[in-house]
Amino acid sequence: MKLNMLKYTEIKEYLKSKDSLLIPVGTCEQHGLHLPLCTDTIVAERMCDEISEKYGILVAPTINYGVNLPLDNKIMTGTTGITYELLKDTLENITKYWKMQGFKHFFAVSCHGDIFHIKALSDSSEDVEVIETYEVEQEDILEKQVCTRHACESETSVMLYLYPELVDMDKAKDFDIAIEDFMPYLEHKRDDMVDGYIGNVGYSTIATKEKGKVIYERMMKNLESIIEKYN
Repeated sequence: MKLNMLKYTEIKEYLKSKDSLLIPVGTCEQHGLHLPLCTDTIVAERMCDEISEKYGILVAPTINYGVNLPLDNKIMTGTTGITYELLKDTLENITKYWKMQGFKHFFAVSCHGDIFHIKALSDSSEDVEVIETYEVEQEDILEKQVCTRHACESETSVMLYLYPELVDMDKAKDFDIAIEDFMPYLEHKRDDMVDGYIGNVGYSTIATKEKGKVIYERMMKNLESIIEKYN
């Protein structure tokens, strides 16, 4: 159920029995040569829609911009982001008014793991539960990674499972870099080009729909476990 598709009187009725709201948080961020810029957004929206259908919780309009690597904002065409302060203030402001109306629990669902992106969501309000969706066990599923990186074996597999028509595996390439070498970029301390960088970090070429199904099911199970604490 979409919040913005209802009349305000219908939302008043909703608040008589429920007080939760799902908020998908996306990005406008490059995902290598093989995935669209909307990758984080559409997966978060899909998860929220499935939770809404199962638990009857309203889904707020998506926040379509997030905090990205300065490197990607500067060099990767089409990518754009907002600051930590703006994302934090946006979520803080919109939930402020919903709280006045009777909403009590907010679930910010994000498929984007930038350090400052997640911190902005977490710092916005004590009433916001932040779900970093890919933070689930994957080491037993992935062949060359132990966790999600970026447009990698993990993310590409999930996209192959959910939206195969949007994945161009013929263009997928692998790129790896030692975490200690990439850390200054993750910490937003550097924005110069990394030698050989094409957008993704990880092994996208070995992604499969089958891996994506298992990873996505774990992501949903984790999200459901959090939702069930409040509903």
